[in-house]
Amino acid sequence: MALKPIKKRRLFEEIILAIEEYVEEEKISAGERLPSENELVTLFQVSKTAVREAMSVLQANGIIEKRSGAGIFLKDLHGESIAGRVTNHLLNQKDYTEILEFRRGLEVEAAALAAVKATDEDIRMISEAQKKLLEAHSTGALGLEEDYMFHYSIILASHNSIYKEVFDNVAEKFEEGMRISKLQSSKVPGRFAEVYEEHNDILDSLKSKDPKRAAETMRKHLILNERKLWSNRTTKKEPI
Repeated sequence: MALKPIKKRRLFEEIILAIEEYVEEEKISAGERLPSENELVTLFQVSKTAVREAMSVLQANGIIEKRSGAGIFLKDLHGESIAGRVTNHLLNQKDYTEILEFRRGLEVEAAALAAVKATDEDIRMISEAQKKLLEAHSTGALGLEEDYMFHYSIILASHNSIYKEVFDNVAEKFEEGMRISKLQSSKVPGRFAEVYEEHNDILDSLKSKDPKRAAETMRKHLILNERKLWSNRTTKKEPI
């Protein structure tokens, strides 16, 4: 198969789709080796960061297995497509719904506290995370770490040690939920621009030291994100 350079904006998603095409055309079976991350960087002519993000998504969804010193291997998908597994499989899990509910329960109140307690340094950190999120998007990266840091910085800005402790204890699940969210929402045209503006609204409310508005803007951001995620799934209800 002649692999072509990938030039579209959402690189991590394009890499996943290209790998799926490669697997189909080369008739790669479960247990067989895939190209290494360095090989994919060369083949697709994309950044190593974008490749790592794509591979992180594939690994999190049980599509590939990384074996130390041996390489990357395809796992048994039991008849699912790679793209289908990524966008739909984990969305059926009860755990994911609970992650979304947890975020609403914690982050709305954390934003209100941050509006009252945030220092100039806290605001700088939140603003820097927002700036880096935009930079990541402009390169076609998933922006998972940058988005995570935007929300985590608000938790820190609440200056509530229990909020931080609870958040730290569920960080792994939180990040996994965010990964699914970002992959799914990337399929919605214009969603990044909406997210960026929602983040700006949250940041402005923190700068204005308006706790009511901070809670409202955070809640709006999280609920809109959930509605986008479940928009194609008729068995789910929108949060109220």
